[in-house]
Amino acid sequence: MREIVTPRLKLRQWQEEDKEPFFRLNSDPRVMKFMPKLLSREESDNFVERIKGQFKKDGYSFLL
Repeated sequence: MREIVTPRLKLRQWQEEDKEPFFRLNSDPRVMKFMPKLLSREESDNFVERIKGQFKKDGYSFLL
């Protein structure tokens, strides 16, 4: 997939360095207030891998 860049947004495939900030979001009680639970680092990393796997299989995914 190529990158899509606008003045306010950049869409690209997930990269390894995205896992740390994604985990910080997934483990923040304020961010996850309306979600079922906070995610551990392992759960958050597994979520990223599932997203990447779906994209590879289908050409799209829930979170690009």
